[in-house]
Amino acid sequence: MSPLESHLPGKSFSTSPISSTTENDNLSMDGRIGIVDIGSNTVRLVVFDAPARLPVPIFNERVACGLGKGLGHSGRLNPEGVELAMRTLGRFTNLVREMKVDRFVLLATAAVREASDGKEFVEEINHRFGFPVRVLSGTEEARLGAMGILGGSPKADGISGDMGGGSLDLVSLDVGDFGNSSTLPLGHLRIAEDSDNDPNRARDLIAKQFDSCSWLGDAPGRTLYAVGGAWRAIARIYIDQTKYPLSVLDNFTVDAEEARNFVQLIGGQSPKSLEQTIGVARRRADTLPFAALVLDRLLEVTRPKQLIFSGYGLREGQFFEMLPLEMKDEDPLISACEGFAIRGGRFSVHGEEIASWMGPLFKDESENYHRLCHAAALLSDIGWTEHPDYRALHAFIRVLRLPISGVTHRQRIMLALAVFIRYDGKRKQYEVRQVRDLLIENDQHRASVMGVALRFAHLLSGGVPGILPRTKLKMSKNKLKLKVDDSSRVLIGEGVEKLFDELADLLNLKGKIK
Repeated sequence: MSPLESHLPGKSFSTSPISSTTENDNLSMDGRIGIVDIGSNTVRLVVFDAPARLPVPIFNERVACGLGKGLGHSGRLNPEGVELAMRTLGRFTNLVREMKVDRFVLLATAAVREASDGKEFVEEINHRFGFPVRVLSGTEEARLGAMGILGGSPKADGISGDMGGGSLDLVSLDVGDFGNSSTLPLGHLRIAEDSDNDPNRARDLIAKQFDSCSWLGDAPGRTLYAVGGAWRAIARIYIDQTKYPLSVLDNFTVDAEEARNFVQLIGGQSPKSLEQTIGVARRRADTLPFAALVLDRLLEVTRPKQLIFSGYGLREGQFFEMLPLEMKDEDPLISACEGFAIRGGRFSVHGEEIASWMGPLFKDESENYHRLCHAAALLSDIGWTEHPDYRALHAFIRVLRLPISGVTHRQRIMLALAVFIRYDGKRKQYEVRQVRDLLIENDQHRASVMGVALRFAHLLSGGVPGILPRTKLKMSKNKLKLKVDDSSRVLIGEGVEKLFDELADLLNLKGKIK
């Protein structure tokens, strides 16, 4: 009996219909979607809630099957990995039926693409479970990984590097457009095996592969985007070792020279040393030094200004490809914050109203700052269900860790600090002091202005939509004015006057309510 015949799914299998789809099927998006990524090292199922611009998984499970183990020597899929993958896919396909997933995609990457028995493996999956598997070409795999970055940062500019177990996918990103691409056999499993776990031999193999990608060095000083679990593991180690106070991986940014120094350190460690001194899991420690060697060489060749670790990759790229066309054009940050406002706020439409009303306060600010103010306004009611004594701190922590995209760590902290101040939080609290110093003093002040303006908006309106448009803010060289129509004069009480003066003082202006 071949490994492909060694396991059959049980008869308890649900038969609820699910439609399969392709990346071009993006006309509509209703209900949940499921994506299975059959990789060289792991097989993973992610189920996303939809329709939504933000790919928030409601289920995420992976199994380390090791399909690509030994592929470089045998040319075939790992028999034990095939058996485990079949059992895993039996569970996954049954789960998506039980979850009433509306659209379901199975993707296979480098190991299945390159193995001589890959076609047989794919046909057996279709026969057993009734779903086709889309085997991605190297170009398609690279493009979907880069699409994951563009979904969160639509104007990304630089080079995307997506490392899996079997391959490294490289794409040039030109302010949101795709440029050159290459796929190299430099996955962390593959390079460890091809070099017989010899770091010196691995360096030679890595250098030889990069020599074939002359386009990589065409634009030094840009950004290198690192995608994939192995490189995210390096980012986690860096965060832990440097005691960096924000443990959000998406958009975690490191100066290129500093990044090289650190990955060289990881690349020089033995698996045993990584386990004992840094606490890396054994399954990861065996190949992590080789992932670091590849990243070091990529940094050397591309000469970027900075390295940004992305929390998104191929699966999120597939998700973005499936979005309706009108949803693809939405700002990922604003769309996500609108979703949180609808689900968690008392008055879901009030955030848009507040953002528009506050606009005159920030007339000289950049477009990015106005975008941040818009997001803060949408999130400004996020803590209303919390106990009043802890509302500010809980709102701060929640915003700081929200699964949102399209923001740098600096912007994320400004956003959290603004909402914290909106709830009249005291900035001497430990959790705030931990991350506040990542902002320059001017950014702290700008977040404070945003936060006090939000607090004033909620106090003036009582959180009720429709009141703010009956008033108008106007800022001149020396004064901050609030114009109130006759029907709303009764809303101006002592507390409102006091907070308005505080806002004016923060702007170094004299306040006047007219």
